[in-house]
Amino acid sequence: MREIYFEPEIETASRETMRGIQTSKFLAQIRHAYENSPFYRRKFDEARLKPGDIRSLDDITLLPFTTKDELKDDQAEHPPWGSILAVPTQECLRIHSTSATTGRPVMYLDTPEDWRGFYRSYARGLYGMGIRKSDMVMCAFSYGPWIGFWSGFFAAQELGCLMFPAGGLTTEQRIDALLAYPITVLGCTPSYALYMAEEARKKGIDLAKQSKIRITWHTGEPGASIPATKEKIEQAFGAKCYDLPGLTEIAAWGFSCTAHSGLVHVHEDYCYPEVLELQTDQPVGPGGRGELVFTSLYRKAMPLIRYRTRDVVKVADRACPCGRTLFSVEGGVLGRLDDMKKIRGVIVYPRRIEEIVRTFPETSEFMALIRREKGLDEILVQIDPYPDIPKDRYPELALRMESELRVGLGIRVGVEIVQPGSLPRWDHKAKRFRDEREEVPF
Repeated sequence: MREIYFEPEIETASRETMRGIQTSKFLAQIRHAYENSPFYRRKFDEARLKPGDIRSLDDITLLPFTTKDELKDDQAEHPPWGSILAVPTQECLRIHSTSATTGRPVMYLDTPEDWRGFYRSYARGLYGMGIRKSDMVMCAFSYGPWIGFWSGFFAAQELGCLMFPAGGLTTEQRIDALLAYPITVLGCTPSYALYMAEEARKKGIDLAKQSKIRITWHTGEPGASIPATKEKIEQAFGAKCYDLPGLTEIAAWGFSCTAHSGLVHVHEDYCYPEVLELQTDQPVGPGGRGELVFTSLYRKAMPLIRYRTRDVVKVADRACPCGRTLFSVEGGVLGRLDDMKKIRGVIVYPRRIEEIVRTFPETSEFMALIRREKGLDEILVQIDPYPDIPKDRYPELALRMESELRVGLGIRVGVEIVQPGSLPRWDHKAKRFRDEREEVPF
């Protein structure tokens, strides 16, 4: 079993055993949060709850939700760390930051035990992808306060891998390293993997043939669970591609495995998952879709209870051939409620646009613009084609893509083929979707 599983006693645990592990951690976390975090003491008091009122996991529905906006407001009102902090800062080892497109990011502190839990769960995911001590690993994430670089690096190091530090290198330097050294594993965002491959091609380099990469793992975006994007990455590197979704505030909470079943397994001994129906907040069953809500079972510096991730997932209704019994979701993160758009009465998720656009091999990069023309909402998808696509094929390509998008989204979508290389490329999280409407109805 050790050949397949990092921690077989957890990954193949019976539901009864897992429930016992979760319950003891959950009850301890509730007591800790109430007794040590002013933020949660206020929330519990407002809900007229005491830790003694929570006797089992079944009582989790009595507890109030926590949102990211609450964390931002708390840190603004109680700078710099917020009243959620449940241990003295002297007991903390690490500071990490959430990414923020607007306003100040949430700063997140961890004790040494918290930090080990974060990268240990990450290591379990990497092992489940087939990464082993014999591998040489490059983490091609930005070096900074973002947790992606640090947790990926420490996780692979936990497995005993030989680490090639690349946080401060340019793309050109990273490509050169892939050619010069026997690096077998690459970790980065899906967008950056495609960008690296494109930059290599411009120099006449075929990374699938000239590098030794056998595994790529991706976090920060859902691309590695989108079949067309996954296929592009695998073709570009001649490697197997894996998804590792995570949240700075919670954990590297899931991973796809070597069974390539389309399922993402959840580290439910580190973070207790709920999937709640979007309108009613009632739990959904196998096959149901809803918002993923997590309660941290291990982090003590900043415990989070019923944290609304804003991620939409589908609860798996089938077992994975790998034999893991962990709670799983189908296809990773299907969309974000924050990114959901209503266009002429139809709900559109950016992920769905990417799923369709990436099936066209002519697409190097793309951008989706939402505009209001003469009182009507319109979507325009700009396609940045590979340079070797003849320009006389552009009109036919646009028509084919418009047809596929109309069928896939249920609304009319315009497609514009732009000059090759004219759209932005991304070395971190991509920003391919821009809403240019002044008033947004949803």
